[in-house]
Amino acid sequence: MSDARTLLLEIGCEEIPARMIPKAAKALGDAVVRILQEAQLVEQGTCVAWGGSRRLSVRVASVGERQPDRREQVTGPPVSVAYDADGTLTKAGEGFARKQGVDPATLQRVTTDRGEYVGLEREVTGQTLAEILAERLPVAVSAMTFPKTMRWTTGDHRWVRPVHWLVALHGNEVLAMELFGVASGRASTGHRFLSEAPVELASADEYVEALRGAHVVVDPAERRQRVESLLSATATRLGGVIRADPDLLDEVVDLVEWPGVVGGGFEEDFLGLPPEVLVVTLRYHQKCFSMENAEGELLPGFLAIANTDRDPSGHIQRGNEWVVSGRLEDARFFWKEDRKRTLASRLDELGRVVFHAKVGSYLDKAKRTVAIATRLAARLDWPEERTARAGESATLAKIDLVTGTVGEFPELQGKIGGLMLREEGGDVEVADGVYEHYLPEGPDDPIPASDIGCLVSVSDKLDSIAALVGAGETPTGSRDPLALRRAGSGLFRVLIERAWDLSINDLLRACGGGDACGEFLADRLQKFLRDAGFHVNEIQAVWLPWIERSGVGEVRPAGIAARLAPLTAVRARDDFSRLADLVKRVDTILTRNAERFDGMRDQAGGASDGLSSDSERQLATLVEAKQEILVNQETDGNYDGVVDTLAMFVEPVDRFFADVLVIDEKDPGGSVARADLLARLRTILIRCFDLRELAGKAEKETA
Repeated sequence: MSDARTLLLEIGCEEIPARMIPKAAKALGDAVVRILQEAQLVEQGTCVAWGGSRRLSVRVASVGERQPDRREQVTGPPVSVAYDADGTLTKAGEGFARKQGVDPATLQRVTTDRGEYVGLEREVTGQTLAEILAERLPVAVSAMTFPKTMRWTTGDHRWVRPVHWLVALHGNEVLAMELFGVASGRASTGHRFLSEAPVELASADEYVEALRGAHVVVDPAERRQRVESLLSATATRLGGVIRADPDLLDEVVDLVEWPGVVGGGFEEDFLGLPPEVLVVTLRYHQKCFSMENAEGELLPGFLAIANTDRDPSGHIQRGNEWVVSGRLEDARFFWKEDRKRTLASRLDELGRVVFHAKVGSYLDKAKRTVAIATRLAARLDWPEERTARAGESATLAKIDLVTGTVGEFPELQGKIGGLMLREEGGDVEVADGVYEHYLPEGPDDPIPASDIGCLVSVSDKLDSIAALVGAGETPTGSRDPLALRRAGSGLFRVLIERAWDLSINDLLRACGGGDACGEFLADRLQKFLRDAGFHVNEIQAVWLPWIERSGVGEVRPAGIAARLAPLTAVRARDDFSRLADLVKRVDTILTRNAERFDGMRDQAGGASDGLSSDSERQLATLVEAKQEILVNQETDGNYDGVVDTLAMFVEPVDRFFADVLVIDEKDPGGSVARADLLARLRTILIRCFDLRELAGKAEKETA
């Protein structure tokens, strides 16, 4: 496009919560690109979307100024409706012509896939970029979704935060439009405190540098690099290193526009708190990073991210130290108070804490979790002593919910119970099981390190799913307020990574779940596998043989995952691709010609004349030789071996189809023999992996 220039859009507003910024920036960028592409104003232009605490912005390269003019076919009612029997235009036809502003005599007959219609061709003048954005951008922005929104001024507008300015530039020209009552212009706003005057943008291309001059780093990646560099340098200067916290780093990057780092300290006595308590206090209540020495021991200091690189009088540092010390004092008080009693002595208090109105208290949940853990331990052939420790851990797992420390710092639930048991000198494995039982809470979390921790984790999550699904709380659509999908994903991660041979029916028997629970688990397992990077046709290739033999209830998550890994690894192999297509061919021949083969069998008197050619006999010999081997490989879990054995059929099957006429009307007995051979071949080829699902799909598809 000869008139192509850079497009810049910036929506300036009050501070957006950090957790909402990345998704909002992407949504705005996607909306702008969609508008431009539908209007044919951008072909290969590069789009960059940026998000910050006070602005969302999009820059698109090579955007045209005006749509090309085009001829457009407009269709109206069917000919049978537009004209009566003698060819006179009906009221419907006249109405269409009047609506289009044309002489009825100019209407044409247009043949479409749906039949013959009246229509016309007209010249459509392309809209300008400004006209298109003015019409469509406000609609797209208003449709953006956020966890929470606000109304402002008269209450006519609703968005994540009140909008105060709008920049819309195409090259160096302002595009006239309005958003939430704010007119567009070329004036942006710099840092709230470090830049006073408006930032007048001469062109879209100077946006990033102009804002940087006003103490705003527009690009989140650049802000992140600055924060990391400042944290590292400040920690080194203070004699320590930063304790890694990627999630906190992601959050603070979107809290500031001009990052600065402030170091602070607290009394060494606070180091007597458990490290988990100290780190969580700093992280969740003051967004501060902890520091540690080379041995990984915490230091009496922290680093805070400020929205400025200046603190000449030390006010920011002193303010952070004052708040941090107060929070640590609270943590120490509650920790000392909680340790005056044993964890187990508080068990009955769980009866006063409601888990869910429909399924009872946390004491009820604890009892159910113990029962589930005991049944699963028996299924896993655990010895009585370990089963007893798992039951004790499940009994105590939720008790810290009634402690003062968890009441003040809910992020520490589970961990506080484990820490208290360790302080009491209790069984280490029991304490570890309590400490770890919430893991994994998210896709990036590790599973529990201990067997007991894993069993209590699975039992706790399984109870939540069974109890709440049974109470009619199954997630619907995108809503999952009780996080049951996350519980399912965590449960399956443990089963798969521990390679525990538990089926969906084993889980249902352990928790007493009904059909709805089984359906939820089966559906969630397939979704979990897709989220793990496997593709729909791969999952089906493993899933279908299993449920055809044993039913969906006997599906074992660990077994499914074990089969998927080698299957995915070999899909790019030429021989595997050919094998998948050959299996599909075998299945097609048998399925489409089933009646013909039955007729030939009757014609041959139920007997076959045997296999006559070398290709037929060689394939039959291979089927006979590998049938038992494949069964043993699958039984032993040697799925790499299964794939390698299956690949050995490629050349013989290829040769069979090249040399042999499968259906020969002159040889019904031989045709029946070949059909029987292909049936035996199909059985072993789809026993472990249903390769029919992969035919023509050797390259991975999107899920």
